Formats: sequence, C-alpha cells, structure tokens
Amino acid sequence: MTQQSATNASVPFAKIMVAVDSTPASAAAIGYLRRLLHPGTTLCIVSVAENPRTLVPLGAWVGSRLEAAREELRRDAGEAIEAARSALDGCGSQLETQLIDLCKEGGDLVHALAEAMSQWSPDLVVLGTRHHRALLRWVEGEVSAPLARLLQWPVLIVPVGHEAGSDALPSRVLFATDGSAASVAALRVGARLVGPRADCRVIYVVDRLLASGTGPFERQLETVLTESGHIAVKAAADELAAHGQQKEWVVETALIKTRNTYDDVPHTIDREARHWKAQLVVLGTHGRRGLTRWLLGSVAEREVRLSAVPLLLVPESAG
Repeated sequence: MTQQSATNASVPFAKIMVAVDSTPASAAAIGYLRRLLHPGTTLCIVSVAENPRTLVPLGAWVGSRLEAAREELRRDAGEAIEAARSALDGCGSQLETQLIDLCKEGGDLVHALAEAMSQWSPDLVVLGTRHHRALLRWVEGEVSAPLARLLQWPVLIVPVGHEAGSDALPSRVLFATDGSAASVAALRVGARLVGPRADCRVIYVVDRLLASGTGPFERQLETVLTESGHIAVKAAADELAAHGQQKEWVVETALIKTRNTYDDVPHTIDREARHWKAQLVVLGTHGRRGLTRWLLGSVAEREVRLSAVPLLLVPESAG
C-alpha cells in the first residue's frame, strides 16, 4: 500500500463539501466539521450569492440599487467562505473554495448547490440548518423535489443549536433501519462516523398507523411488521458488528412503536434520539413508496425539521 492510499484509508471521508452562509447555522456546521478533517481530506467550501431579483418583487429595485444589492450578496458569500476558512485554519486538510453567483449562473439556491456537488462529486456534504430560517430554505415547506436533488450524496445536517463539544467522532449513534438496501447503505456510511469507543443503537419503528382501521387484519399486520422489525435490526446489528471488529463498540437493538394517531415515525425517531441522548442519527433514504413509508422523501424532510441532533441522510446509491 502506498503512503497516499494508506492516508486515504485512515480518514472517514476523502472529499467533503460544506455549504456556508453568514448565519449561526453555518458556524454550527463548521464546528462539527472539524472532527472529520484530516491531512488526507480535501474540503470544498461553497457559498451561493443569490440573485436579488428573486428576493424582491420585480421592478422594486432598478439600476444602481439593484447592482448594489448584487454586490452586497456577493460580498456576504465571499465573507462566509473566508470565515469558514479561518475557522478551519490548522486542520491539515486541503481546502478549496467556490463562490456561485446566481446573477451569472441563473437558477435557484438548491439547484446551484446540487450542480456544484454533481461536478465535484463529494463523499459527504455538510449543511447547517435552522428549523425556520436556514441556508437551505427548502426544509421549511413542501419541497420534496429539491431535497431529493441533494440526497444523491450522503448529507450530514447539523442543527444550529448543536454544540460540538469536542473534536472526537460521535460515541452515541442511533441507526434507524427498515431492512432495505437504503438502510444497509446508511449503516455502511454511518459506521465511518462512529468513534473507536462507542454505543450504537439500532431501531426499527413499527408504524401502527399502517395497520389502523384494517379491522380483523389490524393485529395480524402489526405482528408482521414486528417480525420484519426483528429481522431488520438483527441484520443491521450484524452489519455494524462486522464494521466494528477492531473497535470497542457496544451494539444494542430495539423495536419502537408509534404511540397514537397523532404520532408518526419522524417524531418517534426524534423522541428516541432525545431520550437516548444520541450524538448522531443515521437514516437511509430512497424515493419509492411502500409499506415502510417512513424512509421516503417526506420523512427525511420532516426529520430535518425536527431533529436537534446532527442527522446523516444516506441515499441507497452510496452503499
């Protein structure tokens, strides 16, 4: 093995892209990011200068006022990149930067980021979010399509209130599984973010709303879901055990049920993460509808809005 390949093998992710702006959400993402950076890592810091014409009614700004607004947005994006670069000074990683000017490139924020990711092909994307005003505003509304665009890559989402605490990798990691290929991909990618000494908890959520109202088949359907859950968590635990053979990991499993008609799977996962004091939640994502619908696009989007814990979303293709 060459020295370069040995270095790459020792880092969780070789190519990381982080999207930044001037908000505290980006500061939270940068604070978390430091623990992932090593001499073998290449980091691309990207910021988007939006087009002021998309932020105000057409015709409200003209001439010099419009140009001044454009310049201010470009300056803010540049300053966000420099602030991130300064915060990561001394990390030992190779740093690259990219400023995307939507006045020149056209399009919107999400699609511009997705295009930058597509061209750069990162192993991991890191984003900071605020639940009501975020760098990626698509987490606020019914915008599953833009979310799906970004979920072609593993995405680590860091909520603004999260404090990194240390430079160590997470030692309490919650994996949610449904036994699908997307869940397996999430396990494999998420395992790279687990510290050498860690507690891992694998859960399967039995969504009782899937069985509710089916009459005589209600109990039978819940039984089938429970049996499927036992199979899924065992397979996931075995997968994690294989990844952690050379590490000190304790792996436990649990089946969690939604509580009532006002409960759902995203809230159940978030409640379990808070109760168990998880430092990271890992979810697999795919775009198909089926019985275990909680892994579908809208669930990932709702989990982003809910979670006060860093959340890793992994597409099936990443496995």
